[in-house]
Amino acid sequence: MKQAFLAGTALLALVAAALAEEGAGPKDPRQVAGHEVTVTDTDDFMQELRVDGQVVLEDGLILLDQELTVAGMPVLTGVSGPGGNACDAAPFVLSLPEGQAARLDGPIDTCSYMALEPGPEALVWSSEPLPDLPGEVWTWTPAAGFAPGADQAFAPDATEGWGDLAVLDRAHPVEALKVAPVYAALTGGLPPAEWETLSRILSGLGSGGLVAQGYRGEACTKLVCQTEFALLWLDRDRQQVFAFWREDGDATDHMFPADNSQWPQWVRDDLAARLAQ
Repeated sequence: MKQAFLAGTALLALVAAALAEEGAGPKDPRQVAGHEVTVTDTDDFMQELRVDGQVVLEDGLILLDQELTVAGMPVLTGVSGPGGNACDAAPFVLSLPEGQAARLDGPIDTCSYMALEPGPEALVWSSEPLPDLPGEVWTWTPAAGFAPGADQAFAPDATEGWGDLAVLDRAHPVEALKVAPVYAALTGGLPPAEWETLSRILSGLGSGGLVAQGYRGEACTKLVCQTEFALLWLDRDRQQVFAFWREDGDATDHMFPADNSQWPQWVRDDLAARLAQ
């Protein structure tokens, strides 16, 4: 579950490593089924994906991934994108039949991090469903290329309750929203517009983990982290949910429950310390 949220950090590390390489020579050269595949920097700070010397893709960032055989077809997967942190790089597939011309499928049209699950007959990419963004599913086969699947809606895990907070050790706040009573408390206690805002912010860049009293998590919206952020606390003994959020451009701070005089002291102290930063 945590993999999707750690993936952005891992990708940034790969990007940094790629950019740190010196020289304009081929990067990560591969030999697949008699084909030479390379990634090369251009003079205008782009990158080119070449197969047997021919350019098949140009983008700001190109990373090669797995060499696989799918339904008898040798393939090489990878991701590409403009670079920067606006979107994750998107998957593509190079079909590399021995003695025949290569074929490029993708990159697919997505902004989400897509996790690959290889299979003998097909490749399946999927993204983690978030409260404000359904999970995507894309399937690739040699015969049909990429095909989108049905979106996967965010849903709480009915098997997780107050006795299962151990699953939230070092967990992103969006994982806490999947705990059934947490989801029920927030969706049942907040107006739909406020739940939408809170869950959207909690689905952003963030981290969390267990504390002595239960769980504490924090997240923010990319590019406006200083002015749009949210905190989530779960009190194990009280079996209650507490939240604070601040929206960019909104002078009003929001809390759940709204009367914070009834909040436990550890939550009030933690919020005061955070706002004092």
